[in-house]
Amino acid sequence: MTRMRRTAAIVVAALALAAASPTGAQALSKYSPDKEAYAWTKLSDEFVSVKTYTNNYAHADYYRAASNTTQRHLWNKSGVNTTATSGGGSKIFKLRLCEWVKDNDDDCSGWDY
Repeated sequence: MTRMRRTAAIVVAALALAAASPTGAQALSKYSPDKEAYAWTKLSDEFVSVKTYTNNYAHADYYRAASNTTQRHLWNKSGVNTTATSGGGSKIFKLRLCEWVKDNDDDCSGWDY
């Protein structure tokens, strides 16, 4: 194989790998304090997802750039190994994850910016 063909093959392979990777790197993510749930942003931080590892409820609290003083919440109450995902919107810039505690303050992680 000539040097030019080899270089072209490497470029094509690199482009294929780049196209296969998800759009927008995951920038924000948090585990709940007891590791019962996990939250992360995706698609250029326009969506947030919450996955639960137990039957306990969990919620992500987050802020979007377009309404930067409004705290939003995404609940997952669907049970073990389920994922809830928000609708799209402006970029999420602040995220935390909470385990629901009945009749008490929820147990929340710190904020990820």
